[in-house]
Amino acid sequence: MSEDIDVKLELMVAQFYQSLGINQGPGDIQYRLILKVLEKNEGRITEFSEIRKYTDQFADRGSIGSKMKTVFQLEGLVKKIKRGGYIITDKGLTAANFLNSTTAFYKKTKRVGEIIERMP
Repeated sequence: MSEDIDVKLELMVAQFYQSLGINQGPGDIQYRLILKVLEKNEGRITEFSEIRKYTDQFADRGSIGSKMKTVFQLEGLVKKIKRGGYIITDKGLTAANFLNSTTAFYKKTKRVGEIIERMP
């Protein structure tokens, strides 16, 4: 498994995109965390409890379960393997790659902003 998910960074990125008026996808902390967990477990079944480990601080279980059904399964980002078990699809990996790009853009924007602040 890869490194642990940086929840604080994901929250800052989501808030950045929300400030731009993007509330779904890159601006939705639940969406970001769910995809990050699924991506981290690529090639194996992700248990619902693994997802909740990260999302519980931002949403209740019903909200995450609903998002799994209405967004992730319906849009084909995950495939339900068993009760409480999901595997990320190629479409889900594409969405995860997009989130990685949004994180990179956030970091670059933040770095440029810091440089501009230091300019005389």
